Amino acid sequence: MTGSQPRRGHAGKIWPLTSQPTGPPALSASASDVARLNEIALRFFRNQQADSWVPRYLERRGFGPAIQQLWQAGYAPARWDGLTRHLRSFGFPDQVIEGAGLARRSGRGTLIDILRDRAVLPIRSADGSVAAFIGRAPEDAGPDVPKYVNSPRTCLYDKGDVLFGLREARQVIAAGARPIIVEGPFDAIAVTTACADRCAGVAPCGTALTAEQARTLNQVANVRHTGVLVAFDPDTAGRRAATRAYHLLTPYTDEVGAVILPPDQDPAQVFAERGSDVLAAIVNRTHPLADLVTDAEVDRWSRWLGFAEGQINALRATAPVIAAMPPAHVARQVVRLADRLGLDYATVTEAVTEALPQVIAKTAAARPGERAPGTQSQAAAVARRDLPGSPAQALSHALTAAPGRAPPSPACEGRAPLPGRRVRG
Repeated sequence: MTGSQPRRGHAGKIWPLTSQPTGPPALSASASDVARLNEIALRFFRNQQADSWVPRYLERRGFGPAIQQLWQAGYAPARWDGLTRHLRSFGFPDQVIEGAGLARRSGRGTLIDILRDRAVLPIRSADGSVAAFIGRAPEDAGPDVPKYVNSPRTCLYDKGDVLFGLREARQVIAAGARPIIVEGPFDAIAVTTACADRCAGVAPCGTALTAEQARTLNQVANVRHTGVLVAFDPDTAGRRAATRAYHLLTPYTDEVGAVILPPDQDPAQVFAERGSDVLAAIVNRTHPLADLVTDAEVDRWSRWLGFAEGQINALRATAPVIAAMPPAHVARQVVRLADRLGLDYATVTEAVTEALPQVIAKTAAARPGERAPGTQSQAAAVARRDLPGSPAQALSHALTAAPGRAPPSPACEGRAPLPGRRVRG
């Protein structure tokens, strides 16, 4: 291998072997090089753990020796080039070590370790090989120190492609355990530990859930049968992440639920402070994730919901969100939205139905060569072709059958303007 020959990156793109300050890293190591270096690095981190702060820290979080061994936890020493020196002793040149994402150039041009003074966990690819690492800073680290650091992008690892914990949970998932998407690696370990064979925690680690991660999860788990749960932090960022996850997961399954966590607590905190039984009980209490998606949109209008105009504006903003949902989810969200806004079901049904062309147009625009529908009749034709059981049909059947619910009125079929007054159903 020479340092002057470029390698082909993703999608055939040629990346030079020199470092790029703002672009992807130089691919100066082959996939086999990276795999071998990562295995050596993992043994190095594991051997450093016993005399570090990591075992005690993990035990305080409820992760005893058996769990630490199962998840191969290690320690990156607080030295500038501890791992780099170790890898050099195996004959690896600096360019390969850097290309493997285990070290980087300092401001002075010297090679320094990516992970220093951190608890380290391996991130495994689908075949079980170590693709990368994630490091957690000590609790007494300063405010300017990132809590978590991931390996940079390499020919084996892109953080948008891999889910932490998916490989470790492959056996229980194959046996029918339900995947639970959480935010961080310790959340994933906590869920998998607490829920035994019923659920398995997986985490994007440093990024919102991506379409590629959703595809990977669907390839490993039979999510159409088991369903998927999302357990993100109960804050604004967590709600945004849950909304994004909903739209990425519903192409694969209608069974997408949300775990409602206690305020200011994530799964790992519940596990550490209240034990595995409490975490398992919380995980068992789920809600449709579609509820959170609808509520997040309505909440944007909460200041104005006491006024008729605010209710109608919230309705018009939320109707396209509901229209874009799988038909199985639409009727419930119409009922919930009508109850929250104090509007009758027919009015909400009409708004959702009239939003359908907008949703279909966006879908068609994403398909090259297909013209977006320009009229309601064209939209209906596309809906019949591409969306069996359209939202309007689902609403009609579900609301008619719902006990104590009035069926949609004939006004739903027309294009009468939305009323500007508050109407109770």
